Amino acid sequence: MTNKLDLFKDTIPAVDAGMKDLWEAIDEEQRKNLKKDFFTLNRWISSPISKDPDIQEHYLEIVNELFNKHWNSLQKHPKLLWQLLCMCSHPSKRLHRKEYIKLVRKIEGSNKKEKFLLNCYPNAKFDEIELLSKIMTDEQVKQMAINMGYDDKQIKELL
Repeated sequence: MTNKLDLFKDTIPAVDAGMKDLWEAIDEEQRKNLKKDFFTLNRWISSPISKDPDIQEHYLEIVNELFNKHWNSLQKHPKLLWQLLCMCSHPSKRLHRKEYIKLVRKIEGSNKKEKFLLNCYPNAKFDEIELLSKIMTDEQVKQMAINMGYDDKQIKELL
């Protein structure tokens, strides 16, 4: 049985060092586990903790440009994804502390219109809901609620 690569001791430092050849050095079971960690690695690698804004900017921009840009079409090529992730290392090749970028759905603090639209479109991104809320008039949202079968009392509570 092979050991799984530790995210913090093995994988993230390998990315920071630009170790593209690690893919060839690990066995098939470790590769399967590494493939499962690509999304998590994306969230960690793109967010270094540094007082130097250039380092933060480098990681954010380069991960978005190289690794995220064609994520869906590259899923079938895990070795290439690993190599692209390693290309995101900083030119200094030093290990930089990272923090995880959480996926957050902002609901609290939203206005009633945004909450209603979020319930209507649960799979939409919040920035899309915010934009929709800004471009739709209250009358349009009210008409939408009527079309969905809400009565006047429910509409008054919602909006």
